[in-house]
Amino acid sequence: MAAVTAAAVSLSSFPAAAKASAASPSPSSCTYPRRSAARAVRVQVSTTETAEAGPAPVKTEKISKKQDEGVVTNKYKPKEPYVGRCLLNTRITGDNAPGETWHMVFSTEEGQSIGVIADGVDKNGKPHKLRLYSIASSALGDFGDSKTVSLCVKRLVYTNDQGEIVKGVCSNYLCDLKPGAEVKITGPVGKEMLMPKDPNATVIMVRRKRNAC
Repeated sequence: MAAVTAAAVSLSSFPAAAKASAASPSPSSCTYPRRSAARAVRVQVSTTETAEAGPAPVKTEKISKKQDEGVVTNKYKPKEPYVGRCLLNTRITGDNAPGETWHMVFSTEEGQSIGVIADGVDKNGKPHKLRLYSIASSALGDFGDSKTVSLCVKRLVYTNDQGEIVKGVCSNYLCDLKPGAEVKITGPVGKEMLMPKDPNATVIMVRRKRNAC
């Protein structure tokens, strides 16, 4: 690496010589003028470093440990989502229920937890942020071909303190989907429960009892 340094220095002019006295001095009585002011020095230094152009560092992609287990995660991201299709969307709550819950099936390449990006833009004119949903189907999917993923989504509607009715962005978007509509999907996301490689490892499994609904 080479360094080039440039410096500029300026000195103020010295005061003019004192006028000689009217009488011509003799060689032995010559007087010399004093410098009445200190010299003003201005120094400007600039350093320019030049280096030989080398190859830009290569950004290595971080690989999850789950990839080693054969589990693909975050294959599709918000900027490049997977575009699936709504195959089925059915309300599963009664007309007199206090809320609406819908069961929907999407065509997708993955059968794990997913993110959904609602159509449209937010109040700032930017695309909506993704919402994460736990799946409501097995790895085989509702059709048993491992090519679908299902969600159960409750429509979010409430009244705020100002008396205004507020609708959840993504829940209403999903509940209003018609079969055949395209859906932007990200993921799969979240942690999966992977069994240890060691066949002799101790595994404790707990069964959680659910209330009937």
